[in-house]
Amino acid sequence: MRDLWPFLVLYKRHKGLLLLGIVLAVVTLAASVGLLALSGWFITATSIAGLVAGTAKSFDFFSPGAGVRGFSIVRIASRYFERLVSHDATFRLLSWLREWFFKRLVPLPLERIGRYRKGDLLNRLVADVDALDQLYLRLVSPVVSAVVIMIIVSFGFFWFSPALAKYTFIVMLAWIVLMPALFYRLGRKAGQSLGQCQLDLRQQVLDHVQGMAESVIYGYRDQSRASLTVTEKTMQAQQQRMTTLDGLGAFLLVVASGSSAIGMLWLASGEYQASMMSASVMVLMMFALLAAFEALMPLPGAFQFLSYTRQSAARLKEVLDEPPVIFADQAVNEAGHGAKGRLCFDHVTFRYSRSADRPRVIDHLCLNIPAGQHVALLGKTGSGKSTMVRLLTRAVEPCGGDVLIDGRRIRSFTEKSLYQAITVVPQRTHVFSTTLRGNLLLAAPFATDNELMRVLAETGLDKLGGGNEEGLLLLDRWLGQGGIALSGGEQRRLAIARALLKPAPVLIMDEPTEGLDSESEQKLIRHVLTTFRESTVIMITHKHTMLGNMDRVYLMEKGRVAVAEMLTSTDF
Repeated sequence: MRDLWPFLVLYKRHKGLLLLGIVLAVVTLAASVGLLALSGWFITATSIAGLVAGTAKSFDFFSPGAGVRGFSIVRIASRYFERLVSHDATFRLLSWLREWFFKRLVPLPLERIGRYRKGDLLNRLVADVDALDQLYLRLVSPVVSAVVIMIIVSFGFFWFSPALAKYTFIVMLAWIVLMPALFYRLGRKAGQSLGQCQLDLRQQVLDHVQGMAESVIYGYRDQSRASLTVTEKTMQAQQQRMTTLDGLGAFLLVVASGSSAIGMLWLASGEYQASMMSASVMVLMMFALLAAFEALMPLPGAFQFLSYTRQSAARLKEVLDEPPVIFADQAVNEAGHGAKGRLCFDHVTFRYSRSADRPRVIDHLCLNIPAGQHVALLGKTGSGKSTMVRLLTRAVEPCGGDVLIDGRRIRSFTEKSLYQAITVVPQRTHVFSTTLRGNLLLAAPFATDNELMRVLAETGLDKLGGGNEEGLLLLDRWLGQGGIALSGGEQRRLAIARALLKPAPVLIMDEPTEGLDSESEQKLIRHVLTTFRESTVIMITHKHTMLGNMDRVYLMEKGRVAVAEMLTSTDF
């Protein structure tokens, strides 16, 4: 149960509401016991009073009748408020858990996040967090309520018969222990399989939808759909098994309550014959025991799904146990915009696997770039160019050595200060499904429409989609899903537009002109370098036509700088 404990501790956040929910659940069950017990006593006592001459006139019909109505009203009201309070507290906690999980997910390095598929992370954020509601609604509250009702009923019976009180305590305790152990064992494999099937189905549906065009082109659609069907049928089979276990649990509890009531009646009849209790009290105790078994009804369902809940908790914990990139409590609180832009790679080593037998992508790299210098990085695919950028932005952590900005280790920068110090034009630009304005404001949240229109004109996006809109109409055009699908060149222009809106001491451009014609790329790069003329610029490129704009060119091979060349205008 260790995998559930970190999440049970979080329930302290709403402990007041959760405790109130348990109290209301106990009150509801106690009212049910009182209602059935009093009704049994009332009916039996009334029948006996009618058989005895002269007793019917003196029998008090009103007090027991009022008690029955009172228990009924309390049961209904407490049941309503118990559902209201418990679900409200659980939903509040689940919404906070999603936010908490996402905040723990964001600081993780891309190297670690990349190990999880999109559907996997989505499943953890949605289905696995949802599964945690069973910790309270199906596990904690029912178990606590059942134990409390067992104690209350047993102590109540003690006033009438200590022997029957012991019998009640032993019988209910046995079933409280037996049912969880039995149904956890019966539902363990099905619960684990159900969780895995949900994960597989969500990932397969995501792949099927995203790759639908390729599936149609290459004739793979029917195979993809058949795979979905197999997974879906497997999940339905596990759900059917869980439903069968639900029925089995209900059947066993009916048998348990009935057999326990018969045992109670047999024991009580002996005391009745010995004139130790009246017939009406005997019926009261039997009906109270039957009603007390209502508290045990949720236990089979709670524990048959426990393996599913534990599996969900373990998947969440697997992500949460990953160490974050930036530790705010250890970071130096210094504004990144005060940086000058001097970069240093001091004997940096990196491999994508921590295993020592895997090759190094960066191998004892030593490189110094003065502040304000514009450099180009050349090299074959896999030579370590993009990994250098990822190290500088802390997307990955070096296995050895240090990366420094202005003589400071980048580990000492806060996330905010590092963001202020570096602007990146990535190799792949994500286009959010929102307006063009929304996509630009990511870089500069407080930029005016005039500033946005200026960078659109500078990057050639003012004629986006072939339209003739101007000003607000253009900025309000929808991009992404349900809107304009940007070409590769337009995505590059959008990335550069974002960079122009966020000046920084260091600018990194990874293949910034892919998809652009030579005339446009020369014009765009010259404008970017002019705008960032005081900044340190690192440009990764395969195009030698771009090198004439740079101060120095570095050629990388096998994770090291093989050649460094200073350029002049006469070289091109």
